[in-house]
Amino acid sequence: MKDNEFWRDIPPIDLTGRRCRAVTEHGTVIEGRLEYTLSRVTQFPDEPALEQLSFADVLQPVILNLNGDHVGNRLCTCYRSLEEVG
Repeated sequence: MKDNEFWRDIPPIDLTGRRCRAVTEHGTVIEGRLEYTLSRVTQFPDEPALEQLSFADVLQPVILNLNGDHVGNRLCTCYRSLEEVG
């Protein structure tokens, strides 16, 4: 599967609910809807924030973004590709 990198320039929260297919480094295919999680060290809005997108029931996130920089979306290292399927 070829990664079309549709996810690179979209804010993580806007990817929530999209149906996607990911392939891990070991060739496992995971398909489902992306779920969004926001984590902060403190409750202050200017503190560092970590945005994550993952599949339901899969502990390893698919996309990470630090401090809300949507250009900073990164595919997690255990994944080889991610594509939208519908």
